[in-house]
Amino acid sequence: MRKNEKETAKRMQTLAICVCLCLVAVGAGVTYRAFDRTPAESVDFAEREQPVTAVQTPTVDTAILNRDKQSNDPGEAPDVEEKTPAKQTEEKPAKPVFAYPVEGEILLPYSVDHAIYDPTLDQYRTNAGISLSAETGTAVKAAADGVVKEIKEDAETGMTVVIEHAENWLTTYGQLEKTVKVKEGETVKQGQTIGSVAAPTKYGVALGSHLEFAMEQNGEPKDPTENLKKN
Repeated sequence: MRKNEKETAKRMQTLAICVCLCLVAVGAGVTYRAFDRTPAESVDFAEREQPVTAVQTPTVDTAILNRDKQSNDPGEAPDVEEKTPAKQTEEKPAKPVFAYPVEGEILLPYSVDHAIYDPTLDQYRTNAGISLSAETGTAVKAAADGVVKEIKEDAETGMTVVIEHAENWLTTYGQLEKTVKVKEGETVKQGQTIGSVAAPTKYGVALGSHLEFAMEQNGEPKDPTENLKKN
């Protein structure tokens, strides 16, 4: 009986020793894992724990401060500066420069405000153009660059050419030979011959051979002597 008690006590002692050794082994493993963590892992953990929005998202005050610093930098223009467009409106075309179509004396002047004497009609009337003295056959030149708008034969002014210019200007040339040098729709240059002086019609016979010349803008007659440049 005592022999059995001794064997039982011996077995219990062995079991206690095994349990103690297991506990020691487990504790050693936990301690090893704790010391085995590298500094990098610790930093990563700390960074993962830190709120991202607090670091990456600037406040409104910070954004304004940064903008002001950039705007005050002498090396660049302020952000709020608005650039003016290079061209906002189309440039207005310059007024055409007109030259006399022929060289000659003014036989009948421009007068729309009061009547003047017309020797052919033997009466006083207004005159929306000028009559320039010129020999029959004298070349008649375009007063400015333009496009031939109309060619017509009129009872009073004979063969007549109308040229359209920039800014709604029109010039009219009357008492021309029937064989004009241009055609409707043709582009002409200043000084280009458009025809020649013909014998006057019965409405201007008292003036002798001459050129009837008139100018208008936007449908309003203009005084040629105020708009023609001497050659």
